[in-house]
Amino acid sequence: MSNAVKIFKHFEAPKEAGQYYRLVCLTGKEKGIAYFLIGKRVVLGRSDKADIRILDIKSSREHCEVIKVGKDFVLTDLGSQNGVIVNDLKVKQHVLNEGDKVIIGKTVYKFNKIEVKGKSELKIAEDEDVEAYEDEELEAKSKLSPVLVIIILVAVGIIVTSGEDKEEKIKMRKSRYTVQELPGSISESMQGARKKDKKIQAKMNIYFQKGLREFREGNYFRAMSEFEHALSWSPNDPQAQFYLRKTKEALDNTIKDFELKARRDEDALKYQNAAVSYCAILRLLYRYPNDDRHVNAIEMVAKIEEKLGLEEGEIECQKEIK
Repeated sequence: MSNAVKIFKHFEAPKEAGQYYRLVCLTGKEKGIAYFLIGKRVVLGRSDKADIRILDIKSSREHCEVIKVGKDFVLTDLGSQNGVIVNDLKVKQHVLNEGDKVIIGKTVYKFNKIEVKGKSELKIAEDEDVEAYEDEELEAKSKLSPVLVIIILVAVGIIVTSGEDKEEKIKMRKSRYTVQELPGSISESMQGARKKDKKIQAKMNIYFQKGLREFREGNYFRAMSEFEHALSWSPNDPQAQFYLRKTKEALDNTIKDFELKARRDEDALKYQNAAVSYCAILRLLYRYPNDDRHVNAIEMVAKIEEKLGLEEGEIECQKEIK
């Protein structure tokens, strides 16, 4: 049993009251099953080791993952063969929002947040979720009926009027469906623009994936550099902007932790330990010498040298992380 999810029927929930996030299967053999996301990383795929197993022939063994980043849940395609669709768009990465439908092959999951207050209240809400998707499928199928009616009417019209200027009427019908091709220069320029967009997106994605790996490993400075490279190719890419912001927040929190530890060590007269923390800050901010935190760390190292009776510059801090 996976420790990253808790599995219930769609009308069930954990006994403890509170706020939960989950993926509800709306189609296929697992229809009606709700996967409550309790781990920081949840893997979806065909493998029996996946946290959420997808019983779909178009699913890869490890198809995609959902990672909790702050208060958000970020879905990432793990290089699957058939890709991931969220609502109507194929995505490589997507920040999940309330009501999003994640589609893998013919299997559909709905992402939502719920407040657990009482069992009866939850049961009503969840029945509506599953039934709503069934209604959508029926509505989509019902849309075929008018098309069939039109086809029948057209066929009847052809039979009735077959003896009256048959050739002329066929020409008129064909003219209604004639597709005029764009002039060569316009068509070629549009194709060129599409190819250029794909090339830019591919370049951006290379740097983005590198940044994502560095972010997961806690190499925030390197991650920022990769995300900035990604944005140089696609300045308005929402995922690169999102992770650059998250990386800066993580970096700021790391520096705050080092500052707090250094002050505690100073209060305990552990000056050498405090110097190590200040040196760590200098390494993190070596490209930002004018940053107040960088300036403060230099001053604090100098004060520690004085307290330890060392000469100025005797405490050497590595200037950058290799």
